[in-house]
Amino acid sequence: MSLRRKVARLLAIVLTVLLVATACGSDADSTTSGGVFADSSSSDTSNDSSFDRGSDDRGDAESVFTDDAMVDDTNDSAAATTRPSTDGDAAFAGRDEDAAETEADDGVGLFGTVEVAPEDEEVPSRTQDSDGRFTDYGIRRFIDADDDPFSTFALDVDTGSYSIARGYLLDEGELPPRASVRVEEYVNAHTYDYRAPRRGLDLEVDGGPSPFDEDAFLVRIGVQAVEIEDDERVPVSLTFVVDTSGSMSANDRLPLVRRSLEVLVDELDRGDTVAIVTYSGSSGIILEPTDVRYRDDIIDAIRSMDSGGSTNLQAGLDTGYDLARESFIDDGVNRVIVASDGLANAGITDVDRLADRIRRDADEGIGIVTVGYGLRGINDTTMEQLADQGDGFYSYVDTIDEAKRLFRDELTSTLITAAIDAKIQVEFDPDVVEDYRLLGYENRGVLDRDFRNDDVDAGELGAGHQATALYEITLARGVDIDDRDEIGVVMLRWEDPETGDVTEIDEDIDLRDVEPTWSRTDEDFQHAVVVATFAEKLRNNPYADEVDLDELLEEVERLDGEIDTDEFDEFVDMVRVAAGRR
Repeated sequence: MSLRRKVARLLAIVLTVLLVATACGSDADSTTSGGVFADSSSSDTSNDSSFDRGSDDRGDAESVFTDDAMVDDTNDSAAATTRPSTDGDAAFAGRDEDAAETEADDGVGLFGTVEVAPEDEEVPSRTQDSDGRFTDYGIRRFIDADDDPFSTFALDVDTGSYSIARGYLLDEGELPPRASVRVEEYVNAHTYDYRAPRRGLDLEVDGGPSPFDEDAFLVRIGVQAVEIEDDERVPVSLTFVVDTSGSMSANDRLPLVRRSLEVLVDELDRGDTVAIVTYSGSSGIILEPTDVRYRDDIIDAIRSMDSGGSTNLQAGLDTGYDLARESFIDDGVNRVIVASDGLANAGITDVDRLADRIRRDADEGIGIVTVGYGLRGINDTTMEQLADQGDGFYSYVDTIDEAKRLFRDELTSTLITAAIDAKIQVEFDPDVVEDYRLLGYENRGVLDRDFRNDDVDAGELGAGHQATALYEITLARGVDIDDRDEIGVVMLRWEDPETGDVTEIDEDIDLRDVEPTWSRTDEDFQHAVVVATFAEKLRNNPYADEVDLDELLEEVERLDGEIDTDEFDEFVDMVRVAAGRR
């Protein structure tokens, strides 16, 4: 194990111990304030979880503990996390000279060597999350493959976290709140060159050197859902649930919601129906289910919405789902689309109780899409958890261009579900892999033993959606990257939303899938890695301390010459702002 890895682990342990000591000192019996962090080998969490989760006979090597309830939110293997108490305004740490020279074959470092930024260039300040709008799910630590070779998690295609960062960086010139950063949402906000299956899902693997540790490697698992042309989709029944409370009055909220929904309506076809529910202190129906043939009536209803009053999200959801049940299409797609800043201050406001109210409808075929609006004040936790529990996904819209991407360019992915309860299990070979960590997915863990339990809720993928996971691994002593050993196997399991049939496929992960040097990796792999690395830096993950942001920027700018997309151009601008270069 490298010295760098040992230092990172020691730092994580010390910070965890300090946090535990602080929490115990303030209230030894409390599980609702200050956060509770514990090593899974010594913690009894059998009565802590609001979910019915446990651990198998092998023990829980990867436990996730939340601030408010010490919830064992993952599996026996999915995600041991720790929550380091790093300074939100701290400058990004630089790498040492040796780390900058990880490749000698062609002079291209991982990520290369760069000139130090002039002293008068400042890293932007970080916005602090002072009102609990974001949830810190912790950071996954390395797991010894001898202790637990299995890692299991639900797939996720949310992108809200990344869009929020874009707003803070490009619109405000500030770093996003650390707790807002979910690595998997940054990675999944980008498009990769995965092969499309004829139906359901397909997966593929590749790998290369890790930017976090010169002695480690990254393995990428890519999942692609079947693509469906817009003219092949079935009719849809949409129920808009729109927040019209006083907090939605700003230009980036209700006015943008109205414009967004008009974009969506213009993309619908005859046979599709739209209903609209608004809520503030109470809820009301402003448009009964209406065929898109009567577009003018729908647009008039959208433009009639105005803001004012308190925010009773519960009332809006109750009325919206009642209406969705009434307009249910047996052979079509049924969706509730919630447009809100997520702030609830009337009725039931607890996100878990709100999610419980829509779980039954999700099981009966009414999915949800939550669309967040308003950078300052958005309750990211509420919007994300409603989507996760309601068989849907969460996006954030801050511009009309983003609305067009979601509701026009990717309409079929937004509306048509290709797979439900999709989850992955990776089994590592302890003879080949010493230890591993999954980047992100901290709140998407599934018990190892529940991988084939099809009653356990997992993730949903729309038509054409992609999901990507990255593992950092260290090879066991005596194993060389040029060997032909098998690292492990990845298994992907999901249910067909139309037939209810469950499919499981697998793919071997071989050492020959992992390139030994950065320059030999595919640019598509490099694309995913630089995005994940940026996310790890933004959330101050101790494992990323040795990555210098200026080096990352240089590599991103190099890739920009090869990846000619607006999506990546925008990402380059985000990294420039974070590095204080713009």
